[in-house]
Amino acid sequence: MTDSAPGVEQLDVVDEAGRYLRTAPRNEVHERGEWHRVFHCQIVTLRDGVPTAVLQRRTRSKAAFPGLLDISAAGHLAAGETPLDGVRELEEELGVRPASADLVPLGVRRLADDSGEGTLNCELTSVYLLRDDRPLTDYVLARDEVDAVFDAPIADLLALFEGGPSITLHGVTSAGHTDAREATFEATLEDLVPSAEYWVVLMVMAQRFLAGEGPLAV
Repeated sequence: MTDSAPGVEQLDVVDEAGRYLRTAPRNEVHERGEWHRVFHCQIVTLRDGVPTAVLQRRTRSKAAFPGLLDISAAGHLAAGETPLDGVRELEEELGVRPASADLVPLGVRRLADDSGEGTLNCELTSVYLLRDDRPLTDYVLARDEVDAVFDAPIADLLALFEGGPSITLHGVTSAGHTDAREATFEATLEDLVPSAEYWVVLMVMAQRFLAGEGPLAV
């Protein structure tokens, strides 16, 4: 759920508890399988009263998970950044500019996997929810990263992870650009970035948030 294209940006290397160790180039951090910090934000809304998650579809040029559906916005935190500095990812990828105070924190998730960059990807991910009721046509996509946004009814997503059939998503390709088009996509589990347990927890938290319920945590 985080881009894994190699780069020269500097990341803070931390231990598994999040304590700062040193600063190193991003590609080196991934090659060595060192812990580093990542930002995730899931946008949620009510569409005609239906609890809905806004998903992005990653471009096919991405190094990690090309062409798959992902959470709304995600990215590495650069050296010296705090978790809330990651709010810039929403503007960079989707053209959404929320105040940091509008983000609802869900806590920190630990992830260790091979996402296509280096031998092991070890992330401490600060996870947030954001309610944003704008229509998908009002998003402005960074087309080198995101090729479409889709409304995904949360109940349908959860049913998919329980073994249900494919679900129909409605969205917009190239949102915010002159060639923007409405799109319909028949999605299966194979069309989502793999991380079933995380998806389910995140969607349950999104349901609770939209219903005014708690607690909220990942």
